[in-house]
Amino acid sequence: MKRWHFFEFEDQSWFPSHLRDLVTELLQYDLTTGEVYKQVVPELKKVMQTINCNHIIDLCSGGGGALLQIQEALAQQGYPVSITLTDKYPNLDAFQRIRQLSNNKIDFRAEPVDATDIPFYLKGIRTLFTAFNNFKPEGAKKILQDAVAKNAGIGIFEFTEKKLTNVITQLFVPIMVLFQTPFVRPFKWSRLFWTYVIPILPFIYFWDGLVSNLRTYSPEQLHQLISEINSENYHWEIKQLPSTFGSSITVLIGYPTENPSS
Repeated sequence: MKRWHFFEFEDQSWFPSHLRDLVTELLQYDLTTGEVYKQVVPELKKVMQTINCNHIIDLCSGGGGALLQIQEALAQQGYPVSITLTDKYPNLDAFQRIRQLSNNKIDFRAEPVDATDIPFYLKGIRTLFTAFNNFKPEGAKKILQDAVAKNAGIGIFEFTEKKLTNVITQLFVPIMVLFQTPFVRPFKWSRLFWTYVIPILPFIYFWDGLVSNLRTYSPEQLHQLISEINSENYHWEIKQLPSTFGSSITVLIGYPTENPSS
């Protein structure tokens, strides 16, 4: 598979956790302010109804992303769900804030959770938002195979895309960060310091966003991935939905066709 996989700062084990939290909180702000994943709610609702599931296990949750908006949107559509946030490097401050804002409809696991090997006690449809591109093909296949092996549904959603327009847009991200920073919550003096005094955050957010666009799996590459895993009695759907910003949201949905685990 011809694919670039440059490194992101946020993925590195040596990257300071307090900086990682600042980056994921900034992404969470952008996803919710722009309602980036609003279009995927009907797709998520449809598959959850198909497998009779009302709980989401979100993987690689970062700062919580758009999960609060998605939970509220599903409730408004008459399909209330509960959500569990997980991450290899959990941002506990952000998770606790979202739990409070959701009136405990969204909870989290405080311990690290490996997206390629989900514990059996975490039951529900698995989701990854703007996170699947973090994994090289072997790791990506492990995520999919683990869902199949444990009879769980999975939904993968990426608003990033390897397109010239996306790359050009990223050039303006550092300026955008300068304007957005005062509005990101929770308020942190460290966010101001690493944005305006020593502007590390604008650069990291630019670089990690650029890399995410360049290494996002295309629909053709997703077809190749699922063709290489054992997934009998399992249904796959791959599509692209229109995005808020004129690009596309790439969607990969899979679920068991017999006795799904909910």
